[in-house]
Amino acid sequence: MRITRLEILETKIPFRFTFRHALAARSEGHGILVRVTDDAGNVGYGECVPRSYVTDETPASVTQAIHNTLAPPWLGLEIANFEDAVARIEAGLDGLPRDQHAAHCALELAILDVAGRAFERSAGTVLGPPVTREIAYSGVVSADGSETSLKIIELIRKFGFGRVKLKVGADDREDDALLRRARELLGPDCRLRIDANCAWTWEQALRRLDDFTPFGLESVEQPLPRGDIEGLVELTARSPIPVIVDESLASLEDAKMLISKRACHHFNIRISKCGGLVNARRLRDAAHAAGLRCQLGAQVGETVLLSAAGNLFASRTEGLLFAEGSFGTILLATDIGKQHLTLQPGSCARALEGPGLGVDVDPDRLLPIVVSTLEMREG
Repeated sequence: MRITRLEILETKIPFRFTFRHALAARSEGHGILVRVTDDAGNVGYGECVPRSYVTDETPASVTQAIHNTLAPPWLGLEIANFEDAVARIEAGLDGLPRDQHAAHCALELAILDVAGRAFERSAGTVLGPPVTREIAYSGVVSADGSETSLKIIELIRKFGFGRVKLKVGADDREDDALLRRARELLGPDCRLRIDANCAWTWEQALRRLDDFTPFGLESVEQPLPRGDIEGLVELTARSPIPVIVDESLASLEDAKMLISKRACHHFNIRISKCGGLVNARRLRDAAHAAGLRCQLGAQVGETVLLSAAGNLFASRTEGLLFAEGSFGTILLATDIGKQHLTLQPGSCARALEGPGLGVDVDPDRLLPIVVSTLEMREG
């Protein structure tokens, strides 16, 4: 197998509603897709949704990194088998800058997708064997103010989510009222957790988490700014609620540092910010070796491609705390897959099978959301 053509596609997809949290408000998905073609005509797709406040990446920087640095070694390269592709991906992770993790993800997923099709292997092979055939996903409530958030909670209740994450951190009184009402509406058996998206200092976080103990929360995600590692150490040692890191975690070096400093209880692994499936596996395995557990996170605005990658991660990870993603056309005005991965009532999804990422892109659905294309060819 030889990769002969690579295209970098900048995409924009309108949302059905604005999604807000402490760091951003979004009304459209703005991402980068990579499309690769091999010498036999197999086509593979990858995706990233870069976040400047997580890995310091933007769609423009991702395009530049792929075009100038990451993609050229793959063009014209002879790949002997699926394992050869994986070994080359893993070698490329050594020394990967933090501000190229999303870029690496888009390229890596495209390589795994096309190699999986060429050699009839699932991209999920890099994660190990499947451990479940069904994935229970979480509902997520954005920080839209109490009135709108309560409407979303009611929809989540009707949809059948047994696991729910609420965005908090903007206003103490609104947070208190939201949590109280969420617990009332969703009942005592719903597994509630919160995400502060870097909103607090460790002193504020400890005070707020003490206040929240009556609500039976299972975890708090990224309560402090991503660089406040010493604050996370202090909070993790004293918090009554387990601390999950998100924005603070992207690279394997991040993972090792957080583990060595005991700066969290668990990891939130989002495939895009963590550099793809191979690095997600490395982070997961480092966590498990240290006695930490993981949740699968999702970038707001993912298409079917990152949803598929998340599905593969969730179905091949033992002891997964929570799974997020596959919101598809619940949030997006349109999606690009021939297969329908958008969550259905009941909030559970079947584990994907088949070669590559296990999904196919519909070119007619893709074309209207592409705003620019940069093409590269071997030689």
